[in-house]
Amino acid sequence: MKILFILPYDNTYHRRGNFTRSLSYAPLTLATLAALVPAELNADITIIDEGVDEPLTEGDFDIVAVTCVTSSAKRAYSLCRYWKEKGSYTILGGSHPTLMPDEANGFADSVFIGLAEKTFPQFFEDFTKGTPKPVYRAEQKCGLLSMPTPHRDLLSKEYMKIPTVIANRGCHNNCSFCSIPRLYGNDGFARPIGEFIEEVKSLKQKRYILLDPNLSSNREYAIELFKTLAPLKVKWGGLTTIDVAEDIELFDLMVKSGCGGILAGFESVNDDSLKGVGKNTNQVSKYKQAVSKFHGAGIPVLGCFVLGFDNDTVESLYDMVEVIDEIGIDVPRFSILTPFPNTSLFEQYDRQNRIITKDWDKYDTMHVVFEPKNMTPQELQQTFYDVWQKAYKTKRIMRRGHNSKRNIFLNLLTNIGFKYYARRLPNA
Repeated sequence: MKILFILPYDNTYHRRGNFTRSLSYAPLTLATLAALVPAELNADITIIDEGVDEPLTEGDFDIVAVTCVTSSAKRAYSLCRYWKEKGSYTILGGSHPTLMPDEANGFADSVFIGLAEKTFPQFFEDFTKGTPKPVYRAEQKCGLLSMPTPHRDLLSKEYMKIPTVIANRGCHNNCSFCSIPRLYGNDGFARPIGEFIEEVKSLKQKRYILLDPNLSSNREYAIELFKTLAPLKVKWGGLTTIDVAEDIELFDLMVKSGCGGILAGFESVNDDSLKGVGKNTNQVSKYKQAVSKFHGAGIPVLGCFVLGFDNDTVESLYDMVEVIDEIGIDVPRFSILTPFPNTSLFEQYDRQNRIITKDWDKYDTMHVVFEPKNMTPQELQQTFYDVWQKAYKTKRIMRRGHNSKRNIFLNLLTNIGFKYYARRLPNA
């Protein structure tokens, strides 16, 4: 049996030059799906990640499996049609089909809704009997969920050399613009910690990227995870909410476990905006203190900010860059508020007739897809470009490089990389 797994490209995620590809971390979706193929099938598996690999157009495959997010959905549908016409059995899954199952139906022979760990075994049993179903739906239940060790040997060699791992896919927040609660629920799915640790040990590396949406979401789980990681003497970077700095026990364990950098969703410097979208973990008045605490532990902070909340104006968004400087963020990153389909924000904006396009290609957090409250869509789009440029002026980069005294070289290198990215924006 020959199986092809594809992660499609979109407007922002596609094959670029060697330097850019070398800074891309390895996503685990395809390698995990490959690990879920029953060993007794002795399958010949090919993986194509169109973010780093050239698209594949030739081959004779029994099964072609495509996984997609909203911004790559149209490309995924096109791939399913193409390979179906070539005689392959096509299957389609990922976050977008899970959020929009009715739309996804009809583009592939089988559509997968929810976690593949719960549906793939049944599919392959059915497929080998010649009775595959058109829809496989995983029941959305929280709790421990075993995950196989991804088949990283099948991945491209062009990713950065730091391996990616994941422990918990949940987030206790309920932000109205985020799809995580709709995909996994607020409690999420956590791996048995022993299983996660064994995978880390097997990789025999000293640095890791943890892909968990929110490492501190399940406090009890996080405490046990950090305690178990500490003896391994590894360094890791990952995602968390900024309020972890207020939890003395959890923060200290995070530091001792080897935390070497965090990505945190600050989202806004306006408390009303945060409340409006349910980001209840954030308080703007505590940002600077929290960042200082991370810096005191030698941990740089990559801060994510969203443009387009109902309290935003063009002027306030330009002023935000100065606030970010004052807070002490090491590396700021910006995106446009995007109401992903089937989220509560999308439903709200759709009722208010504020969704201006349902062209999923535009749902990449880089394009305005709704009617803002205090500016036109065109003004928000232009402000997005301008804020990136303003944040990555050379003088600002040099000042930010010294925010975290133990990571000056890394901070400068990362800022220069984002400056290069900002210069390549369409209207920069």
